[in-house]
Amino acid sequence: MRPIPHSAWMANYFSIIPAVISSIRQHPPGVEPTLDSIPQLNWVMLKDEPLSCIIQHMQEDGFRSWGFVVYRCAYANDSQWESYLEFLKEAVREDLEFFELETLLWKHLKWTIIEDPEDLDGASKQHVRERFSDWAASRSVERDGPGADDPGLRKRPRFKYCIYVDQRCLDTVDQYQAWVEQGAIGIPKTVVCAILDRISKPSGRGRDGYPSVEGCTKMDTGWMYTDVSVLSGVYDRLSVEELSKRDYERPPEVWPMGDPMPFEA
Repeated sequence: MRPIPHSAWMANYFSIIPAVISSIRQHPPGVEPTLDSIPQLNWVMLKDEPLSCIIQHMQEDGFRSWGFVVYRCAYANDSQWESYLEFLKEAVREDLEFFELETLLWKHLKWTIIEDPEDLDGASKQHVRERFSDWAASRSVERDGPGADDPGLRKRPRFKYCIYVDQRCLDTVDQYQAWVEQGAIGIPKTVVCAILDRISKPSGRGRDGYPSVEGCTKMDTGWMYTDVSVLSGVYDRLSVEELSKRDYERPPEVWPMGDPMPFEA
């Protein structure tokens, strides 16, 4: 299953072309841009460049991999999982293509998919959070590549946040496919994942009395539902701010549109 491509009328850039994009366009045909062949980003440029934090961090610290670790937590249907995973990857690729960054960033995107039916089938978010914490703590040059021994990487999204896919998330790909087969008419369906904050401790009651989400009544639940088509942008944002800050949707709402889970037919 693949996402519907962006409409032809949708423009990625209007009057001002970002410096990185201008540089990529100037590369000769057949020559892929690299992190060294484009402008070296500084803090002044960040607000004007797409996915600028991803690019700048890889240019600065020498660790040239990005992407969330994905935990599969439902094992009833392998075909559904394969369809979901295909959609997830293609949605990210199409988003990079839309911003003209696929040739620069796709080769650095590392897909780490954790499957363990004995331990993860039906696993709670807290269990996955603990398991991801162990994975992040085991960071090494041998496993993760050059630059992985930089102490500052513990704050990078790759080692601070992970993707949690349970049965409810998997079902969204079937809902999306049904919507497409019916002509993609009406309110668009969205394929969804959950992003977990490794260091969050969401249990307990909040002073504002939010509805309980898995026993948590605080505003910050320690996780968020996200449309998979915007994952690269979410990763970029989490490079500089916490999950629960400015652009946070409290479950069951889904970032960025705010529609609740599950999507009804």
